[in-house]
Amino acid sequence: MKVFIKIIRICQYQLRILSRNYKIFTIPVCMTIFMWNALNPFRNFLISVNEKATPFLFPFLFSNKYLAALMFTGVVLFFIDAPFYDKHQLFVVMRSGKEKWILGQALYIVSVSVLYMIFLVIMSVIILIPHIMFGKDWGRIWTTLAVTDATYDMGTPFNVSGKILFTYRPIQAIMIVFGLGILICAFYGFFMWCLNLFFGKIISLSVTLASIILVIRIQYFPAWVMYVVPSAWADLSVLSEYAFHKISIFRAAIILILAILCLGIISFYKTLHSDIARGEN
Repeated sequence: MKVFIKIIRICQYQLRILSRNYKIFTIPVCMTIFMWNALNPFRNFLISVNEKATPFLFPFLFSNKYLAALMFTGVVLFFIDAPFYDKHQLFVVMRSGKEKWILGQALYIVSVSVLYMIFLVIMSVIILIPHIMFGKDWGRIWTTLAVTDATYDMGTPFNVSGKILFTYRPIQAIMIVFGLGILICAFYGFFMWCLNLFFGKIISLSVTLASIILVIRIQYFPAWVMYVVPSAWADLSVLSEYAFHKISIFRAAIILILAILCLGIISFYKTLHSDIARGEN
């Protein structure tokens, strides 16, 4: 129990450091401004039809490949310096022990992933204000967009899939995308940690961004490429065991969890045998 408490405190300490970092302000602000402008056509559509939408925009945001790439690029910026050791961390390592410190950094990556997805959910609701109404069902707007060509006619930057509407309840769809989003963010965090240790930050950032941005052109590549582009897995409309890539929601979750565990073990072992004092890999 004491070990777990120490790990949590290390994570909390890292979060406090983040709260004083410029990233915690600039990334959300830039993301909000960009998303606000990108979703202007949808708000104009609501004004033109004099209707309000229920707050269930979040599951559809990832249908736009450019928005998906942008959102996952945002979280990667928090993980550039993984495993986050510097001269201020040496005292923490000395007091807690290297193993607990590493586990605290791992918990920090998961925590940032959760907080980032919470931010995206909140942002997806705020963007709809004041054209928003609350209810348990999808509502008229989402149903209309799913069964008509209004999304193309009005130039809305996302696709409302009838598959999502008729397969999932609103909260269910939000929770599934929220969970997948956390796993995808955490995967990229551990992926960068691992690459940072073996190849350095430049190669790590380049490879990670390539994996994220590739979602924009994913439809032009062979089916197997889908397996190396997790940023495409947050779109429920493309996840199915019957799709050409055969990646269902369950399979995507299992792959991400196993990948996170493998990368976490590799990162743990490599960091444990690295010279933190000198910042050597």
